[in-house]
Amino acid sequence: MPRKKILTPLQLGPYRLRSRVFMAPLTRMRAGERNVPTEMNVEYYQQRASAGLIVTEATPVSPSGHGYVHMPGIHTEEQRDGWRPIAKAVHEAGGVIFQQLFHAGRLSHPDLQPGGVLPVAPSAIRPSGVSPTSSGLKERVTPRALEAGEIPGVIDEFRRAALLSLEAGFDGVEIHSANGYLPDQFLNSGSNHRTDEWGGPVENHARFLLVLLCYK
Repeated sequence: MPRKKILTPLQLGPYRLRSRVFMAPLTRMRAGERNVPTEMNVEYYQQRASAGLIVTEATPVSPSGHGYVHMPGIHTEEQRDGWRPIAKAVHEAGGVIFQQLFHAGRLSHPDLQPGGVLPVAPSAIRPSGVSPTSSGLKERVTPRALEAGEIPGVIDEFRRAALLSLEAGFDGVEIHSANGYLPDQFLNSGSNHRTDEWGGPVENHARFLLVLLCYK
């Protein structure tokens, strides 16, 4: 694409973007106590506000959704208030910013979970790799399979996080549904061996994400 075209404004639905240069999500792990954004987070996004659209780093929707140490969350009012100056700074610089909603699922670790419990997933299948924790990299563990009755509650965590994001002043939200995190774990036959309505046929593998996207 010619440089002139890249730097021209773009109408994206209701959003008037100053250019066609978008900033992709980049996990920074710079949150403070209780996973609340700090002044460093404000400065980071303010410096990048000249992008046509910013999508924030992956932001956990619940205490069990954290997959890395020091991730800024969006599941408490304190965290919401920590994001407010970030959205405000981007808007004052003429930018548009979306919050990326995230749940690590099985790619988390007990050290990152409230009470040190097992991370949750569609099925109890151990992933490969390591998780960054406050005491260093640790091998991932076999997660606990979600009970069918728990899954609507997880979906509701995304809904509440979206509302908190809008209250914080974000222009919109994006659901992180790739890279082996929870929505992708439901989609993927390698991580979802369920035989109930949340697994099996393709339409059941897609149910978590489809219900999530249509949830009000």
